[in-house]
Amino acid sequence: MKSLVHLILFVVISLAGVCQIYAQGDRCSSIQPFCAGTTQFVFPNSNAFSGDLAVAEGGPDYRCLEFQPYPAWFFLKIKDSGDLNFRISQTVNSDGSGDALDVDFIAWGPFNEGDELCSASALSPSRIVGCSYSPSATENFLINNASTGQIYVVLITNYSEKPGFITLEQTNLNQSNSGATDCSIVNILGDDLALCDSAPVKLTARNVDATRYEFYVFDDNNNDFSLLSDQASPNFTVTSTGRYKVIAINDNTGLGFDDEILIEYFEKPTAIEPNDLLGCSNEPSAIFDLSQVYAEITQDPQNGNSLFDLNFYSSQTNFTNSIAIENPDSFEAVNQQEIIAIITNQKSGCVSDPVSFNLRIASIPVVEIEAETVFCVDAEGNLVNSQTIGKDLGPDFIYNWNINNDPDGDGVQNPTLSFEEKPSNPDISLEIINKLTGCSNNFNTKITYYSAPKNVTFTISGNDFEDGYVVSVMADAVAGTVPIYEYQLDDGAWQDQANFTNVKPGLHKVSARDIYGCGMATSAAFRLIGYARFFTPNGDGFNDTWNVINDPQISISKVLIYDRYGKLIKQLDPRGRGWDGTYNGEVMPADDYWFVVDLKDQNTGTVSEFTGHFTLKL
Repeated sequence: MKSLVHLILFVVISLAGVCQIYAQGDRCSSIQPFCAGTTQFVFPNSNAFSGDLAVAEGGPDYRCLEFQPYPAWFFLKIKDSGDLNFRISQTVNSDGSGDALDVDFIAWGPFNEGDELCSASALSPSRIVGCSYSPSATENFLINNASTGQIYVVLITNYSEKPGFITLEQTNLNQSNSGATDCSIVNILGDDLALCDSAPVKLTARNVDATRYEFYVFDDNNNDFSLLSDQASPNFTVTSTGRYKVIAINDNTGLGFDDEILIEYFEKPTAIEPNDLLGCSNEPSAIFDLSQVYAEITQDPQNGNSLFDLNFYSSQTNFTNSIAIENPDSFEAVNQQEIIAIITNQKSGCVSDPVSFNLRIASIPVVEIEAETVFCVDAEGNLVNSQTIGKDLGPDFIYNWNINNDPDGDGVQNPTLSFEEKPSNPDISLEIINKLTGCSNNFNTKITYYSAPKNVTFTISGNDFEDGYVVSVMADAVAGTVPIYEYQLDDGAWQDQANFTNVKPGLHKVSARDIYGCGMATSAAFRLIGYARFFTPNGDGFNDTWNVINDPQISISKVLIYDRYGKLIKQLDPRGRGWDGTYNGEVMPADDYWFVVDLKDQNTGTVSEFTGHFTLKL
């Protein structure tokens, strides 16, 4: 039970602020329809700063409500039979946030259609179905076993007297044996209409309790609604854009319920057939951005400044079945693919007649420009020959180089670049544009300089008495060039390895050349010492004696020859004519013979002993 002290203070305040202008819903005579639906019903409360009626009118039995400050009257109608649980709450803000404010209620019912709702006999103790005067900001009440068509009256009061918002909602929707409220009593005319032609539209006010209907249209000049018709029929024909209102009046109860509807007539948008859309590809298909036709297809003057949605269809069948292209900004198509398009006014939803256009594929210009362009230079770094980059594809193309290529000053760049000297920037780029189709391509290349080696040297390791000679080639590069060489021994095959193994004794030379044909260099000749693997002392003038291969530069101090049994047969002078195959004047038999030599390393001076064998053939 709440304090009566508050009641006394409230009466004093309310008497000081009596107002003769009645607010809608603050008296039972101006009761408002309520529909719970599936959402919350939120409305601003009546309070000490905005309320027209400080205390509810006399007559009804308010039962538990000892005090009824700033009343709000509602009624609801049952659509589906069952139980209905309601929650009433009051907060400072409309979204339920802010301070919680004390709210109270009382509900009466049931009533039938046509019953008087606001008299003392109607709002009697026998019809009270719920009442709460608790100090809570949330109240709950239950209507058990409600039947379709029944009507209930609800009074909600703002005990706090503070500005805020009241929320009324049904909490047991979709539960077992739950009933539902009838929303047709709230939305009498239905949703706003956007019409895409000038045909008249018939409004039908849906309210079974009304005995007559007043139709109004909003007058902008008077900033108020003007009466159009007062009639028994719920039907009214509209032919022009406007905001219309209907009041559904029950002359038996004196109650009237109003609703508004906005009707807007829009012209059907006109789609202009766009030019064919061009795609660039050297493949059978290309990727198209269909949205590029927006400006063309919406350019009709009657479309004004409206915004439109575009829908595209890849065939007549898909258009008929409303199967639009999902990703029109990246649509892959083949040449001469037909596209059907419509535009939809974003505001009105009105749709144009379809138009069509084709997708055409044009080739992308191509020239042979490698990622790397080879320029040959000499030992001083100057170009060996004039160089050219690019290709002339004809007069239908525009060439945009990243360096100045307009020698005649006519503002047009040449198809090719010619170089007599090294350019300051080795990174070259080219854009080629087809004047007829607009298709373009970009090419990039980096100039790299190559040259023949400045000179070629070598090192020698090994010898003919062990695993053979290894000749390693060294090539000195020209400054500013990339040294990628291949190598040759004498007139043999070229190889990318700089080492030659198992090189035979004798006179040799090595060469190195640039792999891109920029030139080669050859070393001085050199000799490798060794020995013959056989000899034939038969007097024919060929291979008649055996000795180590010798020249004035060698450092062999002795040569000893043995037979297979280790018997010393001959000691040779490395600089002499060699062994003739005899021992004490007798010709030795054909066989393998062994030798021992002392070889001095020319670089270190170290003397090493080596052995080997050769064959005497008769």
